[in-house]
Amino acid sequence: MGSHRTPLEALPTLTRLTRRVYAKADEERLGLGLKQLYILRELRDQGSLPQNSICVLMHTTANTVVAWLNELEASGFVERIRDPEDRRKHNVALTPSGQAALEHAEHVLFQLEEEVLAPLTNDERTQLRKLLAKALG
Repeated sequence: MGSHRTPLEALPTLTRLTRRVYAKADEERLGLGLKQLYILRELRDQGSLPQNSICVLMHTTANTVVAWLNELEASGFVERIRDPEDRRKHNVALTPSGQAALEHAEHVLFQLEEEVLAPLTNDERTQLRKLLAKALG
């Protein structure tokens, strides 16, 4: 009986590559947790956001988001501002310290990504990034 090899599938391979990067991307090295990093990215890219929008973006409950925001606010990375139209609601904004923390964490992640993708040439890395961006639409 001959051995049967399944073809290398893209999604499981991407998952394994991601796990390699994130196994090294601990909070001590990044300066913040991955979920907090994602929140800071969204605030940078979209600007100030209502707290409930962060719940939707993060696919989690208000209690969980409040805990993450409490940590980010205590670190000085975000500030919560009362919504002038509805004083019961808060908008969340990135602070200059949060911007600096985000830049540091993204730099560390880029270095880790470079380590994981080291077997590829620079052109192959560029092509991979373009293809992944295209797949995301």
